[in-house]
Amino acid sequence: MATTTATDRQSLMQAVSTPDAIVWIPESATIDMTGSIGVPIAPNVTIASNRSLEGGSGGLIKTTGYDNGLFMQHSGWCRITGLRLHGPRFDQFEPRRGGYDEVDFEALGFNLQGASAIIDHNEVAGWTFAGFALGAATAQTSGWIHHNWMHHNQMEHYGYPMELYNGVHLIEWNSFDYNRHSIAGFGYATNSYEARFNVVGPHASLHSFDMHYLGENLDHLGRTGRGIRAGGFVNIHHNVFELTSYPAFSIQGIPAQFGRFCNNWCAQERDGDRNGDPGSVALFPRNADVRVTGNKHGATAVDLGRNRLQEIESSLAAAEDSPRMRMAAPGPLDLSTLKSANESTG
Repeated sequence: MATTTATDRQSLMQAVSTPDAIVWIPESATIDMTGSIGVPIAPNVTIASNRSLEGGSGGLIKTTGYDNGLFMQHSGWCRITGLRLHGPRFDQFEPRRGGYDEVDFEALGFNLQGASAIIDHNEVAGWTFAGFALGAATAQTSGWIHHNWMHHNQMEHYGYPMELYNGVHLIEWNSFDYNRHSIAGFGYATNSYEARFNVVGPHASLHSFDMHYLGENLDHLGRTGRGIRAGGFVNIHHNVFELTSYPAFSIQGIPAQFGRFCNNWCAQERDGDRNGDPGSVALFPRNADVRVTGNKHGATAVDLGRNRLQEIESSLAAAEDSPRMRMAAPGPLDLSTLKSANESTG
């Protein structure tokens, strides 16, 4: 299906500038984008390689610098599939301890602000800021993020595989480990996500999934009146959380609609409460509409959860007309039906 093949920096930059292009990166290719900022991606572009296809490892796109936004897309849809995407640092480090500001160490892979984005079957690692940023204050970008291996994104204050700025997102069938936050939400009222069927490993430097409130990010903790709005809805269900040192989920403000942390399998021994107990599996403000119920706890729960996810995935793979199969082709993504389904989850 590819319309062009890219094997180096120049050919990749040229290929992604063509609307509707399907760009193939061979498994043997290593494309070093160090020093690039804001390489434009035209509307409706797919960038693909062979990771997860018949044992392929995928072509590599990398940077060794702190490049804040290698690629930028403003319109249309985009699909990034089957690649290895590596940032400059895999270690856990804190620039402030050396007297530096984190902004001098921000490495961001893809800044996607079109209508929708599909990110699947990639390895996303080593990003000090984030591998992907979806949406912006004035751009609601819907994302479907599935079957990725996202690990070792760990810089203090940031350290995300994905920063969900705006839009409605579905995040499923991913494996996470060694991230500061595996999912980070920015907090706009139009910023929501559902996370299901993911596995989070035991290593992290803070809680796994979150939704910030706008005052944290936009105006120095709310001093100019942005308030404590923390997204639209967050629905986290049927995930395995192996970490015990930090909560699985934290919502730092008040969601416009609701928050749910239900029917997950957690290594931690108890659910969250409204008192901010740091040993709890979920943290949330006292007056927020957040429900924590139906979760299972302890080491046996983790094994139970992994086995159950294998059963679910096998049944989906056997279903010829499953939603996952229907959405697999490149094209615009519509997640507008998520809210009604989420409200009935628990």
